[in-house]
Amino acid sequence: MLSSCNYDKTKLLAKISKLMGFIDKHAVKDAEKDGHPLCGEEYKELKQDLERHAEKLRAAIEGLSREGKYN
Repeated sequence: MLSSCNYDKTKLLAKISKLMGFIDKHAVKDAEKDGHPLCGEEYKELKQDLERHAEKLRAAIEGLSREGKYN
């Protein structure tokens, strides 16, 4: 069973990934379709921020796993 902190990292990574997918599939396209270019740019910037955080979480999970501390 995962520790609470490791569970939280995993769950956050999954939710961030899902949110990035939503931004790609819906948010940017909807903003463009509705003629809201500033919203589209905001969504793209948000996705970039989320990608950075997802990478940090992924690296933390991988590092703990290599050290045998991902439990």
